[in-house]
Amino acid sequence: MTAPDTPGMPDTHDDTDFDPVWYLHAHPDVARAGMDPRRHYDTIGRSEGRLGAPVLALELDHMLWRGYAEAVLGPLTRLLATGRPRERAAAGWALARWHRDQGDPAAARTAIAAFHATPDPALPLRHAGPWLLDLQLALEAGDGAAAATRLADIETRFGATAEAGLAALLAARAAGDTDAMASALGRLHPPAGLAALTLAPGDAPAFDRVVPRNPPPPAPPEGELPLVSVIVPVLNGAAHLDRALSGLTAQDWPALEILVVDDGSSDESRDIAAAHARRDPRVRPMTQGRTTGAYPARNAGLAAARGAFVTVHDADDWSHPAKIRAQVQALLDDPGRMASVSHWVRAGDDLDMTLWRIETGWVYRNVSSLMIRTELRDILGFWDRVRVNADTEYYYRIHAAFGPGAIVEVHPGVPLAFGRSRAGALTARGETDLRTHLHGLRNDYLNAARAWHARTLRPAGLHLPEHPPERPFRVPKAVALTPPDPEPEMADRDRIAASDMFDPAWYRLAHRDVLAADLDPAQHYLEHGARENRDPGPAFSTGGYRHAQGLGPDENPLLHWERTGRAAGADPLPGRSGALADRKGPRVLVFAHQVGRALFGAERSLLDMLDRFLAAGEVPVAVVPAMRNPDYLDALAARSAAIETVPQLWRFGDRAPAPATCATIARLIARHAVRKVHVNTLVLDAPLAAARAAGCESVVHVRELPENDPGLCRGLALTPDLLRTRLLNDADRFVANSGLVARWIGAAERTEIRPNAVSPALFDMPFAPGTPLRVALVSSNTVKKGVAEFVEVARRVAEAEGDVRFLLIGPPTPDLRALQPFPHNVDFADYAETPEAAIAQADVVMSLSRFSESFGRTVLEAMAAGRPVICWDRGAPPELVESGVTGFVVPADDCGTAANAVLALAAARTGLARMSDAARARAARLQARATGV
Repeated sequence: MTAPDTPGMPDTHDDTDFDPVWYLHAHPDVARAGMDPRRHYDTIGRSEGRLGAPVLALELDHMLWRGYAEAVLGPLTRLLATGRPRERAAAGWALARWHRDQGDPAAARTAIAAFHATPDPALPLRHAGPWLLDLQLALEAGDGAAAATRLADIETRFGATAEAGLAALLAARAAGDTDAMASALGRLHPPAGLAALTLAPGDAPAFDRVVPRNPPPPAPPEGELPLVSVIVPVLNGAAHLDRALSGLTAQDWPALEILVVDDGSSDESRDIAAAHARRDPRVRPMTQGRTTGAYPARNAGLAAARGAFVTVHDADDWSHPAKIRAQVQALLDDPGRMASVSHWVRAGDDLDMTLWRIETGWVYRNVSSLMIRTELRDILGFWDRVRVNADTEYYYRIHAAFGPGAIVEVHPGVPLAFGRSRAGALTARGETDLRTHLHGLRNDYLNAARAWHARTLRPAGLHLPEHPPERPFRVPKAVALTPPDPEPEMADRDRIAASDMFDPAWYRLAHRDVLAADLDPAQHYLEHGARENRDPGPAFSTGGYRHAQGLGPDENPLLHWERTGRAAGADPLPGRSGALADRKGPRVLVFAHQVGRALFGAERSLLDMLDRFLAAGEVPVAVVPAMRNPDYLDALAARSAAIETVPQLWRFGDRAPAPATCATIARLIARHAVRKVHVNTLVLDAPLAAARAAGCESVVHVRELPENDPGLCRGLALTPDLLRTRLLNDADRFVANSGLVARWIGAAERTEIRPNAVSPALFDMPFAPGTPLRVALVSSNTVKKGVAEFVEVARRVAEAEGDVRFLLIGPPTPDLRALQPFPHNVDFADYAETPEAAIAQADVVMSLSRFSESFGRTVLEAMAAGRPVICWDRGAPPELVESGVTGFVVPADDCGTAANAVLALAAARTGLARMSDAARARAARLQARATGV
């Protein structure tokens, strides 16, 4: 796991930059091939640009453009300043694009410098983007020397690519060297077998002087070629229409009809189209008479099209003379393809490259170049009647109907069109800006469209007539035409998306898998989230509502709420009455941070805390984030006056506590008249903010050790020092579960040390080691718990022919699947419901966590049951285990020494009984400290 905040220079075998289990997860082709992940990464993966371990800065970069800038800009800035080289480089790339897009080129240049200061082996990215951006920033700053250095780097690293040619073009443009600009243009296309471009002389903007270097070769007679219909919608495009049409009439595919659909222009657009028609009969002017919108105008052209193929061309763009031929030929060569697209570059009038957001370079797929077989007009119909993004919807409609392979990309990486960037265009205007493709208006529209694709009988059900009686799916009002087309009845997905109980930004942050995969939150909740009892927002508990209403596992609680529950006055955050509702005594709100389907340390520690409050004469009110695991909820109810449900986000980066959550907690404080708020973990911040606002005492029971748990810090996007500072500011008092944790908190006067308690029943378990000796790892079976190391110890013991069976006790996980096949002496024993059931299967227990455990509950449970323990010399477990007396403490991550310890115990059976007695006695002393008995 990559530590985001530890400075140091990794070499090519730095394990912090390689995680074998993550690598197999991220690259399933390697797992399927059965290759050793480290060997694959060193010999193949690195050169292919694959990452060897997760990089926090890249995850934050993903979030930056999806509406979470407030939360992640701070962590990215900190990684830029103090992160490991790989993290610092990735943060520099992320922040450079962001700052440039926000109009701060100086900050952008400072950031990208961190990327280029990183040695090659540690670079997290292998594409040309960071070099292209640095060159552009240097040119904008007037730093010609730096730009020349970067241009040389680009040409050396990436060769004769089109983007290298564009980089040379920018450098020549900055130098005012027209000849060099022309030469650079001439480099873009010949490597792909296409005619070279050049820059014509004159005073016109450079964009309008891009022309073929030589006339196109003679084409076959028009009658021998299938006709291509090119639709050119135009609205007040007189400034650039002539240029667009000149490029089209110069195409080396002569069999064209160019349908110029005027959408109610008030300038000379119609006159320009008519003039071209007089010179070239292939140009056919059409007029809408009034402004209807870009996509209704396209639809008019599609209805009139007579060609075997149909494509679209914007009225202010210019295309390479081979563009139409390349896209047609790809469809003629493969009759199974339904459409083709080409790539383009977006540029200003001066040929400056203009797009830097999530892209990795300047040349990318041009969805608006989509060329379809005309029979798709009968199968899928027309473009959706909206203001923006209908070309992308049609692209994905073809995917839905015929599969992703139905669309072929021609000459990827080579710009067959130059798209003109204009201020005021829909792609650069407020709520319809291209940024909203990732979150906001365009994203909302595409999510709704793809949900329609998913639920519709394909392909017949995906047909859209030119003038449908109603829309096929609901869209945001700002996307709809004026006047809007009639909307259909709400589909289930639309009802969820429209609910005030559904918060898509909250849902994606709460469920990071949805965010990472860019899934539609509403569709995910409909198809998966509700069934998994995920909460749709801070004000609705899926599991709690399901339980209160008696809904089945396949019923959707939020849909039930919207259809019947709201009107009936049902509580969207229902709780449960506890067995101690009538008990007298001061109330304390006790917050849990997770309720899993299986009981691990977090769940058991909460039960311990409730028992402690009761012993002290206080009456707890348990607050859980979700209503899962009925047996656990029953155990909570037996120890509480009530169980309340408050869906919560964990701390993350610089995100402030959710106001809606704080308001809910404030109501609970008032309802139960509590004077103290106890938070059973450091990952929650909203309860502390609400307590502070209400004047309640707040206590955090710290059970984590962030400075030695990079996975936790990565998940919270916080450094250990910053997390500690925030805790000290947020809470009044602390309870630490070990001296190690108390020392990390660093506030002795505000901190009480209380070890974790374990089930008393463990002390009565018999100890009768058999043959072979059974050695167990009892855990959540994740990589951070040391499952890979446990398997490695087993392999070494097998090689030494030790008579030992190794048991993995815990749930099946992707991490375990990635480690298979196991050595012959390893068995998967599955999850055990209780500590007693787990430890009864073992003679010896191992604790091999990759991070520093703050206490080691499983270690103490094993010792209470008289099981010797083998643990790493890391974290708090060495405070529990007396090496050579109750087990062995071995050097951290030393699988060879751990294997020798197992072999020693297997060989010296007579010593096991003494170790068992010593372990039980040691556990009894610790238990007395924990319970105060």
